[in-house]
Amino acid sequence: MITLITIGQTPRHDLMKAFNLGGVMDVQLIGALDKVSLDEINMLEKLSGEEKLYVVLKNGMANINHEIIEQKVGKLIKEYADSSEAIALLCMSEFKCTSNQTEIIYPINEMKEKVQDIKHNDTTIIFVPIKEQLESAKIKWDSVEGKKHFVAVHPKSESVLDEINREINLYNSNHVILDCYGYEYELVDEIEKEHHCTCYNAQDLVVKKVKDITNE
Repeated sequence: MITLITIGQTPRHDLMKAFNLGGVMDVQLIGALDKVSLDEINMLEKLSGEEKLYVVLKNGMANINHEIIEQKVGKLIKEYADSSEAIALLCMSEFKCTSNQTEIIYPINEMKEKVQDIKHNDTTIIFVPIKEQLESAKIKWDSVEGKKHFVAVHPKSESVLDEINREINLYNSNHVILDCYGYEYELVDEIEKEHHCTCYNAQDLVVKKVKDITNE
């Protein structure tokens, strides 16, 4: 069994879609905030922090301090390590949680390996879900070569594809990085069909990684 952790609450049919389409069945999804009440979430959202993470709830959304989410993710990793062949954290932020018992899959690591192909004469546009992540994204993607533009486009916006297309046309981008696990699985094909560019999406990379592990 592969354990998937979302930083918000379950169910998340949108996150499971990629695994279903990829033919990955032996997975379970749990949420870092599943056992947290709405009152507590409202309190957590008011706490300040250097980086806010966008989380999807059963009813609504919230932006919560990274450190708080990391503490809850760490507890879940300890809880499920012994019973999981691997654990995948479905979030593009950088976490320090580790385990001696099982492999931890971090989408950011998979993505950073892929974007090494970007050259110094390329133009890359990096989409983040909320404006509060724009500054931290610049640090996260500092190693990417070439011209970089950072834009906040909410993954749950009804016009998300139109907003993304508009920004790609504006900057004439060769590469697109979707820096949020919540951007839909199908966006890669839609973006690459519309533009002469390469699009990097975390959902696609994690599904491939999980399939490799389950096929070993």
